[in-house]
Amino acid sequence: MPVQAKQLNFSNISSDFEKFFNQNQYNLLSMLNHFFDISDFIPLSFYQKYYSNFGRKRNFSLES
Repeated sequence: MPVQAKQLNFSNISSDFEKFFNQNQYNLLSMLNHFFDISDFIPLSFYQKYYSNFGRKRNFSLES
């Protein structure tokens, strides 16, 4: 008996992710925080502009 593969489409993936996110929002965010360092994705030049002396005082860090 041949194995029939199920074709994935963006709509199914999106709706599955939305269900998962709504049910496990805290778990998903904690996993992302644990496994991804957001500062690796922010270029140094953007940090320098964000925290420049001529800019305004920031109440929140760039990573937040």
